[in-house]
Amino acid sequence: MANKFSDRMKSMLSSRTGKIIFFTACLFVIGAAAIGANLWYQNYKYVSTSNANISAPLISVGSLAPCQIISLDADYGSYVEKGQRIAIVGTPRSDNPITMQGLKDIPIGRSNIESPVNGYVAAVWTYPGAVVSPGQPIVTVYDISETWVLANITEGDIYRLKPGQEVQITIDSLGGAVLQGHVEGIAAATAGTFSLIPQNNTTANFIKVAQVVPVKITIENPGRYILIPGTSVEVKIAIK
Repeated sequence: MANKFSDRMKSMLSSRTGKIIFFTACLFVIGAAAIGANLWYQNYKYVSTSNANISAPLISVGSLAPCQIISLDADYGSYVEKGQRIAIVGTPRSDNPITMQGLKDIPIGRSNIESPVNGYVAAVWTYPGAVVSPGQPIVTVYDISETWVLANITEGDIYRLKPGQEVQITIDSLGGAVLQGHVEGIAAATAGTFSLIPQNNTTANFIKVAQVVPVKITIENPGRYILIPGTSVEVKIAIK
């Protein structure tokens, strides 16, 4: 059997076409082995996921008393500093004091609504002339002084993670820019635990589904970038 195989190989290599086929097959095998070795190394040295996004404190800015919006000084994407005026409001007055129906164009008095933090306006909830209730948001500002990544890691990889591990963060909204970070903390419950409708399968129809655990990742030196809350990122956590 060995002699027959050897004779076939010699016969094949004796022709130019046979040599090309042989060397092409060798290159394919070597390439597949290299790819497999790289995938094994990456899985051994890192935990990676694309199920992650940018998070930041989203702060609703409004009035503690009923008011009417006189003017808005900020719009979607506007940068505002702490103490900067976002809106001017006044106390709405009735056009008909007897029936308390209708509104005059100009409310009574004026006061400023100011931003409590440095950040960007993520949402505008009302417009000039509208009457808002106490606590109703006028705009939502996200605080740029504190942004982080929330990555959902498969439960089978959680045992490999611990606070302090270095993380490579690829930001989709920045054209693939890569930032550095580290694992800040690991949630003590799966993401599905907080679902409004948790799964309650019976034994007959149970299908095991891998759960994910939220992991908070701190971003190092994010100040030179505008990181948009909710946008997708990819993380690569180095295993020490």
